[in-house]
Amino acid sequence: MKPPLMPSVLLLLLLSTQVLATELYWTPAHDLAPGGDMTCPAAGDLDGDSDSDVSGLLPGPVRHYWNVGTPEVPEWELDLTQFPNIPSCYDRTGAFGDVDLDGDLDLAIGSFDSFLRFCWNVGTPQEPQWLPDQSMFEGVPVYGGGTYPSFGDLDADGDLDLTVAGSLGNVGYIENTGTVTEPAWAGSGSIAGVEIRPGGHKCAALGDLDADGDLDIVGLSSGGAPQCWENIGTPEVFEFAENPSMLMGVDGPSNGGFGLVLVDIDADGDLDLLIAGWHGENFLYRNNTIVGGVQVEPSSWGRIKALYR
Repeated sequence: MKPPLMPSVLLLLLLSTQVLATELYWTPAHDLAPGGDMTCPAAGDLDGDSDSDVSGLLPGPVRHYWNVGTPEVPEWELDLTQFPNIPSCYDRTGAFGDVDLDGDLDLAIGSFDSFLRFCWNVGTPQEPQWLPDQSMFEGVPVYGGGTYPSFGDLDADGDLDLTVAGSLGNVGYIENTGTVTEPAWAGSGSIAGVEIRPGGHKCAALGDLDADGDLDIVGLSSGGAPQCWENIGTPEVFEFAENPSMLMGVDGPSNGGFGLVLVDIDADGDLDLLIAGWHGENFLYRNNTIVGGVQVEPSSWGRIKALYR
């Protein structure tokens, strides 16, 4: 009988067949982005037509863009009436997520006053209506000043957690300790290994960029191009390491931009990157998960390393 392979031998075999760092490739498609002011964007299908709409949550009337085209070829129609009663606050930001599993998207709101706000969607998946709830994040600490929220299930327990990008460059983790239908929140400190470069308008978005089953982070400030942190942990226990190769081909606006969101804008099954720029000069990068007809392998040194912790 053959002797079992030692861990060191097995590791070498893994390294011989997998890439040491995840590499993703992006193609500029700026003509598909909304052509108007969408500072501090949030995105989601708010009318149930299977394509993504975009809201610029900047102070003043929300500039909402309905996608009246198709998922593959979006066309945008401006609507200034969609959010008549959401809270007004300094440098308002936001994120959509179905936190009570009723089939429609609710709204978390951030602000540079370091408080989180929340609106239930009490309408339908086709016709949203917004009801502010002042108690949702009561007593939940926001770390590092300034807030830019993003929803995602960071511990694979089936409910949506929240990250919040702070003005100091940190990204805070707020765990949903409730259930998929009744959320409850607990501040869990800043996420180790994630620091957005200096500059104003810091933001961060969660999304599984490399299709490996866990959530990665893309961050941005007015100090330069976007950054990406790969989740080298597991879906249940996250661990992040900065990985520039996950943003190959993404330059971004020269001023860094005024918010970003990860959204499958072209309905091809992967997350694209939408960046708000100056005066309606917005940037969209399509995620090329298919390169030369071959699926990009979501493999990394971190994932191999995790086998031998």
